Amino acid sequence: MQGKHEYQPELFSQVDYEHLIPKTHLLRRIDKVLDLSFLPELTAPLYSQSQGRPSIDPVVFIRMVLLSYLYNIDSDRQLCEEVGYNLAYRWFARLSLRDSVPDHSSITRIRDRLGERTYEKIFSEVVDQCRKAGLVKLEQVMVDGSVIKANASLYSMQEREEKKKDDDDREPPAAPKSGDVHAHSKDGFSVNDLRKRQIGGTKISNKTHFNPADPEATLSGKAGENKALAYKTHHAIDASSRVIVDCHVTTGAVSDVTMFIERIDHIQEKHNLKIDEIIADRGYGAAENLEYLEKQNIKSNIPLWSSKVGETYFKEIENGFKVDMKSKSVVCPEGHQMKSMVRDELGHRDLYALSRKICMACPRAKSCLTEYEFKTRGKRFGVPIHHEIFSEVLEKQKEPEFKKKLWERMWKMEGIFAEAKSHHGMRRARYRGRAKMQIQVYAISIVQNLKRLANALPDGLVPVFVKWFRFYVVAIFSNEKSLATDFCFLKS
Repeated sequence: MQGKHEYQPELFSQVDYEHLIPKTHLLRRIDKVLDLSFLPELTAPLYSQSQGRPSIDPVVFIRMVLLSYLYNIDSDRQLCEEVGYNLAYRWFARLSLRDSVPDHSSITRIRDRLGERTYEKIFSEVVDQCRKAGLVKLEQVMVDGSVIKANASLYSMQEREEKKKDDDDREPPAAPKSGDVHAHSKDGFSVNDLRKRQIGGTKISNKTHFNPADPEATLSGKAGENKALAYKTHHAIDASSRVIVDCHVTTGAVSDVTMFIERIDHIQEKHNLKIDEIIADRGYGAAENLEYLEKQNIKSNIPLWSSKVGETYFKEIENGFKVDMKSKSVVCPEGHQMKSMVRDELGHRDLYALSRKICMACPRAKSCLTEYEFKTRGKRFGVPIHHEIFSEVLEKQKEPEFKKKLWERMWKMEGIFAEAKSHHGMRRARYRGRAKMQIQVYAISIVQNLKRLANALPDGLVPVFVKWFRFYVVAIFSNEKSLATDFCFLKS
């Protein structure tokens, strides 16, 4: 028989909504590992102790912020609305059914009041909680950078007061061919889009133009692709647990390679731990970075930035040139001592030469000299300043273990960025300015680390000891050495 439900509103009802949240809900698991007990003391200096009305509890605010990034709610107004009617959100934010939800304007003001430094300290506290749980050891650290689109339009850019006077790219964008709707200028902009604004042929760069709505956002993009205003985050994760240990935001024009040494020093100083190994893609494979890791006694698993690095040098070595850096001498295949010339700072190499008279009398002249050298001068030989490092890395790159770690880095590191952009709102900046962009990245990283912590500790309790326990059983036999047997048990 078909049933019929008659709804009759209750004037008063008593509900224990603690039992309405499923035991397996993600918010329950995160709540068990989330410890914000340090927050009131941390934020106390930001408020007056004797004047003004009581503020919103910082713990409630941070919990609401975590909700917004955990579920990618990119509007403060929408966040307050959803916390108002979503029981799970209310429960996580520590708001009872009778408590009023903070106004969206308060969320904005509190975010500005706390500022970048407070979020940095919260991020560091969560990383420290992960470290106490045995998730951060820094035995292997993976680094990478990712571009985040700025909350500003490319077509709102304005010309700077002092235009760039000299530029190595003076060619105006070529007119698009018939039917080519994807034509790009030399800068990577769409010629069609530029011409719609009647600025076709105008050179646009970070030195000549800026966006007044967000002056700190800079043009960024790969060669041949449309450029956009963006920021860049430089991430570092613990390879074993994928916990984010560093997330620094710069403008989009800052290269990954220039931030590498600074961020590695920061990580080691911040966590007071020595990094054993760095794993990164070829974008970090500059000679200066590899030399730095060697001096710091940090194992490197970074390929050279280009497969053509030192190509000419190593080819000449195969042809019989001998280099002795201790005596700073180079001998050609015919046994002639080459004369040291100058250091080519731009090319990062030392130049050696033979006179034209010697080369013209050599039977190898036609095969050894280039066409230009054969007609005008003798042999020129360049020795890269970091040729020893190049040799070591080229040999490493042939090892299966080296390739395996690079493959592991790809899915772990790129997976962190994919997760952040697809589920936690890192694809585009919510606010404007580098400081607020840094706050956004800190909040996203906190959410991701809490997820790692919750998954690593199913019971939600931070144990005193590491997840795995080692017991030593020592049996001492007469006239025999001590025998130690290791037993490893997984914590139940």
